[in-house]
Amino acid sequence: MTQLFLIRHGEACILKDGIVNDYGLTELGVAQARKLRDRLVSSGEIQADVWISSSYLRAKQTAEIIAEGLKVSIILDDDFQEMRPGQALGMNKESLDELLALHNPRRNPFSSIAPEAENWPQFVLRVGTALERIFHQYEGKTVAIVCHGGVIDCSFQFFFGLNAFEMPKVGFHTEHTSITHWSKEEDETWSLIKYNDARHLEGSAVFY
Repeated sequence: MTQLFLIRHGEACILKDGIVNDYGLTELGVAQARKLRDRLVSSGEIQADVWISSSYLRAKQTAEIIAEGLKVSIILDDDFQEMRPGQALGMNKESLDELLALHNPRRNPFSSIAPEAENWPQFVLRVGTALERIFHQYEGKTVAIVCHGGVIDCSFQFFFGLNAFEMPKVGFHTEHTSITHWSKEEDETWSLIKYNDARHLEGSAVFY
């Protein structure tokens, strides 16, 4: 059976000197990724045939920390990036907040916040197409992907067959470095085994 593990990156630094960008993990995010690494090394619960990571820095750094402990190699894949902000990346926070208020995807999913930015249906289509590609390429194998909260949101739309032209009515709150597990059953249907499993952070100072 094909097994898919989706892992959200650790806490990220997205704001420096008032500018919004992908600055990688915070110190807390690094600690969270190390907690997950130690859990996976100890438990052996993810025996993946292939490890894939979004090429965004925050996901790549999380994947590298995991790979260091598990002694695995990582394949970078642009298609598992978070929703792309286009030319909004590098703006100051105030300007970006104004754009987000004007182009709220819940009110208008076809609106893009800036040139070269994705709208919600484009994002869902990209992630769904990438998942379909991975399933054909690694049929019957176990795949682990280090990615983003939005990508995990899209996985629910993909597997549940939800309308890709609007955001889900139900909101998600995917914890940093949490594990989501999907499994393809013998009858070819997909089942959600678990969502938001971040128990490696419980009782520690790195949960938030």
